[in-house]
Amino acid sequence: MTNETQTIDGAIEQVERLYESVTGREAPTLEEKPYAIIPPEKVPEEHVQEQVDRLIQTLAQFSGKSEAEPEWKPPIALWEGRNEVRIVVDLPGVERDAVRVAVSRGMLELTGTRLLRPAEDDSIKLRYAEHPYGKFRRTMPLPHGAKVEQLKAEMRSGVLELRIPREAEIVEIKTVTVG
Repeated sequence: MTNETQTIDGAIEQVERLYESVTGREAPTLEEKPYAIIPPEKVPEEHVQEQVDRLIQTLAQFSGKSEAEPEWKPPIALWEGRNEVRIVVDLPGVERDAVRVAVSRGMLELTGTRLLRPAEDDSIKLRYAEHPYGKFRRTMPLPHGAKVEQLKAEMRSGVLELRIPREAEIVEIKTVTVG
């Protein structure tokens, strides 16, 4: 048995135990195949993410919520220079007031919400949407020497740009004699 198969089997066992603890019922028996084969037309990572999302929605129903709130991760680009770190976050359709930037204990946290635009006509209902919406949260460690009190955040055309000045790094190599 390969490590990958063992890892998958271990994950299946964990999900079965979770199912039993949440529902109070034994997990449904497996068919001949221990897990479903990923359809060839699907990107494996996306297929697995879809299955995880379905599991979360199912578990949310048991917790009394009608549906788990959607979440998404906006893409980030980070540039680092000697005296500055620049972070750019794509937030299309997110209002400036819906974004929060916080720094705590050496961590930068970006949170907010992108609302799903309602239909202008009540006679139609949304059935499918590929663009992400809902809450988002991204956290990342700040580099050594970051001057957080001088952090600047600016949003233009759905792009949040954070500029964090920092002290120029002095790279010293110190040799220590081992005693």
